[in-house]
Amino acid sequence: MKAKTLIMSLLAVSVLAGCSNPETRSQANRGFDYEEETLRTTPLLIPEGLEAPRFNTEYVIPKGAAQGATGKALDIRPPTQVLPLVRGSEAMDEGNGLWFYQQQLDQALEQELDKALVAFFEGSDADFSRMNNGFESDGEAIGAPKQKFRWQLTPDPVRRAVAVQVQATEGAAALAQDRLRAEASMLNAFSLSYQRELSRQQELLDQGPIALSQDSEQQRLIAEQSYDRTWKRLITLLPKLGFDITNRQQALGYVDVEFDGLSKGDWRDLRLPALTIPEQEYRIQLGDLGSRTSLSLSNKDREPVPASVLNDLSRTLAPAFERGDLAR
Repeated sequence: MKAKTLIMSLLAVSVLAGCSNPETRSQANRGFDYEEETLRTTPLLIPEGLEAPRFNTEYVIPKGAAQGATGKALDIRPPTQVLPLVRGSEAMDEGNGLWFYQQQLDQALEQELDKALVAFFEGSDADFSRMNNGFESDGEAIGAPKQKFRWQLTPDPVRRAVAVQVQATEGAAALAQDRLRAEASMLNAFSLSYQRELSRQQELLDQGPIALSQDSEQQRLIAEQSYDRTWKRLITLLPKLGFDITNRQQALGYVDVEFDGLSKGDWRDLRLPALTIPEQEYRIQLGDLGSRTSLSLSNKDREPVPASVLNDLSRTLAPAFERGDLAR
């Protein structure tokens, strides 16, 4: 019985392996014998003494009328659309390019995209060479043989953006739809590669140390980092330090928590000073100071906590903010 089951499983896998996916299968399933069929009609028999009815010819299809592609010539593959997969990007109206917008004033966007294209070519083992404002490379789009592409980077200082366009050149398919599909496929592959690299860089940045100091005069803590990064670090650390997050509003900049504390063993495992503040509800309010972020602590009645409580929190939270291993 087991042998029979194994044989059936192998047959099923073989059948599935021979099937093509929607991106590569360009013809419909089953046969095309219907194309050879013709409509066979017989004249309407009119009984003697009656007149033949009048027929409406409005819907008669003329013989030899152009019907477009049919049968094997009909490409059933779904269209490939250029997707703006990277934050701050937008598909161009022409369909063969993407606009990448500058996210920071000091960002060298054109040089960054240049490096991203080189990394994409190297990651896909593509042969490439530099040309004016871009590259020439080979590539293999989904469902198409390897062919040549020309990549062009066009900066637009007014829009603070750079356009990345790709054009199939040598070896490109004769049909326009195949050429457009190949170009869109290559652009999407580049966007995905670039987005992965940006995510990796952001992950490394998020795990970097953040200096946290106490501003005794204002009764608050100061993080030497932007609001978004400070928010991410705080939300990641709080549950590990014995806080239960009951409510959070990033747009309004506050986190409601309840401190339940940790055991001495847990604090030793964390290699952090034990936090001995009262076990109760708190609100942590964040303030955006540009390149820095403030953190204020209040009780459930929204009254600032005593200085001793803030000192205790700073003694534990400051080294925790410095630890990249706790930011994961």
